[in-house]
Amino acid sequence: MNECVVLFSGGTDSFCTAGLAAEKHERVHLLTFYEKATENSPWPEQNLERLQKKYGADKFTLSVFSTDKIVKHLSYKHFFKFLKEFHFYNLATPGLSSLSWHTRTVLFCQEKKIQTVYDGMTKELLHLPGHMPEIRELFREFYKSHGIQFSSMVIDWDIPEDQRFMDRLIVDRHGFTLGPKPKTRTTGDWLFNNGLLPSKNVKGSEFDRLMQHDCYPFIVYNMLVFWFFEPLIGYEKYKINLRTFMSKKVEMAQALINDESHFPFVRSPNERV
Repeated sequence: MNECVVLFSGGTDSFCTAGLAAEKHERVHLLTFYEKATENSPWPEQNLERLQKKYGADKFTLSVFSTDKIVKHLSYKHFFKFLKEFHFYNLATPGLSSLSWHTRTVLFCQEKKIQTVYDGMTKELLHLPGHMPEIRELFREFYKSHGIQFSSMVIDWDIPEDQRFMDRLIVDRHGFTLGPKPKTRTTGDWLFNNGLLPSKNVKGSEFDRLMQHDCYPFIVYNMLVFWFFEPLIGYEKYKINLRTFMSKKVEMAQALINDESHFPFVRSPNERV
């Protein structure tokens, strides 16, 4: 059977990706992840139901995994060694959260014999470790080493203009240039045109917040990047150093997968502990 995995928060971008994947694959496995900080946030069942209504109940499966122990392993194993070598880069916790999802996804793919993985990444919030092209390349190589192809089908799709403005104003001034931009397509456009959403742009709305699982908080990380590292060494140098840090963490994730004694770190689907 032609199957794939989609990392699925239930937000607009992963929702769109799940729909696109349904048009290419016979079965789509949706994986949602949580940690202690996000275990009480909404689960994406509503958008799963919308997908099943359009494409059929048997097209999708939804598995919910805790990656809390994996995150702790990546964060604290060899902690003092990493503290000595990388100092404040150890506070780049959103990157470790992302890596925990990919680690669990590789294990899921190995169990199910699946060779294709998608996420809903666009070119938004590129200062976050899991969004940076340089670090996503590390993730691609990580998957490739296990015979798995990893990509985003919406990576070059546009971001709604109001969302670009708010991201630049509040979160990441490097993210977008302001001013007129040729109209292309957004994930919201696709979902609306295919009858899966009631409007073209729900990003940031109450409707959006209720239909998706929360992301890991990154207020401290934003301060680390824009208030500390950028004035101190510059943004480009920061990205180079962060890639080195994350490459070491990917090596840890690789060891976690290769050593069967670490399998207690893997929880069963739908276990909310």
